[in-house]
Amino acid sequence: MQIPVRLKEILEAMELQSDELSAYLHRPTGRVIAVSDEAIASAEEGPDGVAGVDELELADARGVLSGGADYVQLPDRFEIDEYRMMEHFAAGVADPYARDELLGALHGRGAFRRFKDSVRRHGLADEWYAYRDKSYEEVARAWCEEHNVLLEPEPARDS
Repeated sequence: MQIPVRLKEILEAMELQSDELSAYLHRPTGRVIAVSDEAIASAEEGPDGVAGVDELELADARGVLSGGADYVQLPDRFEIDEYRMMEHFAAGVADPYARDELLGALHGRGAFRRFKDSVRRHGLADEWYAYRDKSYEEVARAWCEEHNVLLEPEPARDS
């Protein structure tokens, strides 16, 4: 029997990921977990691991290393492609001055910071974060469909 997973947990784990932290779904339990590079390195050390790594994370790291189907990696930053999200958002901004500034901010080093500064300067922060959240959700739902992950029904919202 497949255990349903909360979309919110998947989204939170996707956003939490970094160069040192990856997120996975543990299929048998429906847990969405984060595994650090430190835990992976500790699991590679052998049965005792390295001091300072949480036992549950170490067990998960060993499961990830085993390569079995129990652990499925969530979309990483390359699959999420927040840069492309920023490009699409910027291209859709109606004000030509703001649109040009946002698109220009995306070139060179520091593009993420310049883009976010420009979004704030033009009063578009709420729109940007709503667009970003929707885009993350689309990536997560597509990933769930691709990996046959059953999502827990979302509670009904009051109108």
